[in-house]
Amino acid sequence: MGRSLIIAFVAVIALVLWMLSGPMGIGKDDASSASNSTANTSENTEVAQDGAPNGREKEVPKMKVQTLQLSAKSIDREIVVQGQLEPAKVMSLRAETSGTVQTLSFNKGERIRRGQTLARLSEGNRLADLAVAKANYAQSDNEYQAANKLSRQGLQSTLSMEAASAQREAARAQVQAAELELSYVSINSPIDALLENIAVEEGDYIERGAQIATLVDNSSLLVTGRVSQQHIRDIKNGQAAIANLVTGETLQGSVTFISSMADNTTRSFEVEILIDQPPQSIVTGISAEIIIPVETLMAHKVSPAVLALGDDGSLGVKALGEENKVVFHEIEVVKTESNGAWVTGLPNEVTLITLGQGFVNPGEVVEPVADTNPADTNQSDTSDS
Repeated sequence: MGRSLIIAFVAVIALVLWMLSGPMGIGKDDASSASNSTANTSENTEVAQDGAPNGREKEVPKMKVQTLQLSAKSIDREIVVQGQLEPAKVMSLRAETSGTVQTLSFNKGERIRRGQTLARLSEGNRLADLAVAKANYAQSDNEYQAANKLSRQGLQSTLSMEAASAQREAARAQVQAAELELSYVSINSPIDALLENIAVEEGDYIERGAQIATLVDNSSLLVTGRVSQQHIRDIKNGQAAIANLVTGETLQGSVTFISSMADNTTRSFEVEILIDQPPQSIVTGISAEIIIPVETLMAHKVSPAVLALGDDGSLGVKALGEENKVVFHEIEVVKTESNGAWVTGLPNEVTLITLGQGFVNPGEVVEPVADTNPADTNQSDTSDS
């Protein structure tokens, strides 16, 4: 066992001596070369530190970034909310008397003009009631005329004269009531409208107050939506507005109503947009996007890919300043589109870093390379400049 340890010890010593033989065997030429290399390295280090122009200085290459020149454009800042298209007036037409439906003059889906008769009820004993009322009036009128003649001759008291006058007026009121009751058998439309629904059929017996039809006045339309509490102060009655319908149509209108109370759940305010004289082909009840322009300002259209965050977490973009130094501009997004966003906070003319902005920091000097194939957002800007 002791002999094995001695053999292992000798082997380790031999291995160490063999490893040391390499550095010890360096020749004079190699030593001289290493010395010169060290000297050159030291000299270069000194050049880099003191900047002496000895011809061997190596300039640190600048980071290349892709840039694009942008110009500000005038745009409208808009409030966009989702809404619903509704008719300006929906009316439930009801019977004002009871009776049997004798005729229906229109069908569901047809248009009816104001004053036209939609349905007619049976007259029943209304004609007889009117005849009795007229007869009573004629009798009371004769009695009044006789009392008036006697009163002028001094043969009739004032009290009797007043009683005769009261009886005549009561009879006149009965005639008017009978005539009005008879007129109720004709159920007429009070507005120009579309017959959305007819709730009765010929032969139905209906009571006073029963629904006859639903009338929709779509000569003007309303688009209703809810605006957040942050933006409600930007909206005023009479402001122009646009409604983009889900069916593809675009309607022009104006703000006609702003709720004075916020919804307890959403803290939003109801807003109504009136659309005058819309096309007859427009259907109601569909979704719509409400766009309300609130101000005109200068902005740049940028791609979302160039947006960056500042050290404090603010949203911005990186651009070129003087002497190609990187600068960070804090921005505010005022309008978004499918291919870009309109932002404020930039100079009217700005050289935007479109590629490589994630590898450079504000204050760093870079080498700009013009963007020869700008995105769609930038193409539209440069082509219009």
